[in-house]
Amino acid sequence: MRIGRLGAIFALVAALGAAAKPTPTPAPTPTPVAAPRIVAAARREFLAWQLGSINPMHYIGPLAAIATPARVKQTSRELGHLGALDHLVYLGLVRDGSFPGGGIAHLFRAICSNGNVYEEIALDKAGLVSGILFRDTLKSR
Repeated sequence: MRIGRLGAIFALVAALGAAAKPTPTPAPTPTPVAAPRIVAAARREFLAWQLGSINPMHYIGPLAAIATPARVKQTSRELGHLGALDHLVYLGLVRDGSFPGGGIAHLFRAICSNGNVYEEIALDKAGLVSGILFRDTLKSR
């Protein structure tokens, strides 16, 4: 009888111990990491557009035709208000139907001294820019 009570007490303690364990929290989503060549291209192009001095040899496809001096000047004026580029934060890959080649682009948040802007940039295998876009806000799905 005494063994029966000890078994019942042990079972009760074991049940309480199991119930008191906290529910495990899910692991945080890892921060995406861009290849250094992608980060370098995003930084180079952001600064070029901000300064209004892009290199047309870096652009291919339809982007090469729409990167007109007037467009560069207007974009430079808008990006210039943001002040000096502090750093870029890589946010991952996005699909943007306005970009050629399947619409896959790298998304960055450009942190500047007077504000922030999002930069989408698509590169071909040779590192040439097939699409670039600057926006104040992200599109919601």
